[in-house]
Amino acid sequence: MALFGSLPRIAIIGAGIIGLSAAYELAVRRGARVSIFDTRPPGRGASWAAAGMLAPAFEAADEPGQHTRLFELCLHGAAIWPDFAEDLSARSGIDIGFSRAPCLAVALGANEAIRLGRISARLGGARIEHAALTPDEVLRREPAISPGVLSGLELPSDLRVNNRQVVDALIAALRTHPKVKFVSDRAPLRAVGSQLRLEGHDIILAAAGWETAIIKVEEQGQLFSLVNWETALDDIDCYGGQMLSVADGAGAPKRVVRSGHVYLVPREGRIVIGATVEPDRVMDEPEEAAIEALRLEAIRICPGLADAPVLERWAGVRPGTPDQAPFIGETSTPGLFVAAGHFRNGILLAPMTARIVADQILGKDAGDLAGAFSVRRTYAATA
Repeated sequence: MALFGSLPRIAIIGAGIIGLSAAYELAVRRGARVSIFDTRPPGRGASWAAAGMLAPAFEAADEPGQHTRLFELCLHGAAIWPDFAEDLSARSGIDIGFSRAPCLAVALGANEAIRLGRISARLGGARIEHAALTPDEVLRREPAISPGVLSGLELPSDLRVNNRQVVDALIAALRTHPKVKFVSDRAPLRAVGSQLRLEGHDIILAAAGWETAIIKVEEQGQLFSLVNWETALDDIDCYGGQMLSVADGAGAPKRVVRSGHVYLVPREGRIVIGATVEPDRVMDEPEEAAIEALRLEAIRICPGLADAPVLERWAGVRPGTPDQAPFIGETSTPGLFVAAGHFRNGILLAPMTARIVADQILGKDAGDLAGAFSVRRTYAATA
């Protein structure tokens, strides 16, 4: 990329947790001027709908079809979260609910037990701390779990934050910063030959989640989608997700519990329960049947939740790619960068993604691992 005599002026399109974290890294921590464009209120969408889990082991240690280095990226992402959380809380004055309490993954069926065995083997091979648990050990750690539990893993690598408080903290820190501007409108991108221009800015970072490919560009009086300037963006797909929360109580778990596709996350007087993963679905409202199925799965894991009243239901849309890993870095159009497609790891990878794109935009060496998540990579996935 071109070198600048001073720090470049950066336009970030998308005010979800990825775009906000990139703005925080670039402006607050490195001194660049940043404009954040979004037609929707900042920090909503998938960032608001998530559960705030930072789960490299459960989400990336044994997922078929994923990028061969995604687990490594997720581990690095988890490692920088403690410093990021401390810095963001100090600058914003907002407690973001960062907790170091280990996640508990449990198996209530044979297939779930097999998967936990594979995760344990992968972690053991990488010398990552964890504990394989017998049923009695699971119940001693978390008495709310069903007595029918077959096995479990305690995962010190898998932590949590309150994702809604994280986006609130990012917004608070950014709104008071003199080098940050929020623009509640579409970014006025235009094409000049094969180049993209946005007046007053040197660099464009596309971070609009599942809508990144359809960011609009004006050319000769007509609007075209950004995918015309980077065809790889067409590989970002949408995955609908539905969730609910129920009231905390005597039969509720005190720590994050994972089992199969369901998770239970304690959060300030409630238990967040999720989540469905629905390919090619864009949804704003939850569906009663899906919510009830999740509630019943949660009761299967923690029977004491049977009478817990439902407090909230919601839905969102995750962006994903064919190998379940994000696109991070400069595109084939000079000056156009992308940070999108994080699938189930958007909260976990937000600080890491921000660090990578800031290094790349500012002309620093982001390292070999960062290069593995280029938009121009081949999809060499695990078996």
